[in-house]
Amino acid sequence: MSLLAWFHALDLHLLYLINQTWSRPWLDPVMAYASDWDSWRLPVGAAVLLTLIFGGFRGRLLLVLMALCLIIGDKGISDALKNTIDRPRPNETEPHLRVVTVREVTESVPQHVTRGNSFTSGHACNNVALAMIGCAIFGRWALWLWPWAALVSYSRVYTASHYPSDILGSWIVAIVYSYFICKAAAWLWRRYASEKCPRLYASHPVLFPLWSKG
Repeated sequence: MSLLAWFHALDLHLLYLINQTWSRPWLDPVMAYASDWDSWRLPVGAAVLLTLIFGGFRGRLLLVLMALCLIIGDKGISDALKNTIDRPRPNETEPHLRVVTVREVTESVPQHVTRGNSFTSGHACNNVALAMIGCAIFGRWALWLWPWAALVSYSRVYTASHYPSDILGSWIVAIVYSYFICKAAAWLWRRYASEKCPRLYASHPVLFPLWSKG
């Protein structure tokens, strides 16, 4: 067996373990809601609005950097990888998977798809980027974002929306692009903020105090 075939077999084995063997009736709604963006639109919108009003400099910095991650990472890098790799989702190609949604649990039936959207996972990328940026700005107070990112990522496999390898790759991609977005923001702040907004720069000379080099 080639290394690629072995990896694919392991990927499928983990997929069916998570989706079937380790599934539980009480877990279905938890994973379905964690995986369902439509259920979170209103709470996320409210959180963004409250952060804009009451979040101060650090909270607004989080929103700006997350906006950059959504534009550069989600709509740029992630979508480009989806188009290039063109990998169908497991619920589109693998038989007898439990397709879990907030409304029902059905069984997958292999079908032909014209465009694959399995790699990368936007859910995983966006939540990992949020955890990266949150910890860069708020330190240990944002560590809870990592378990949340892990829960959302796990739910994407549990609901048969992604392969485990999609999630692993998405974490790597998101960590890399969010790191470089933070580093670029820190450099631009050091380079231009003292001239463009001196009073704000005087109060916040370093964007990420916990980073040794800012």
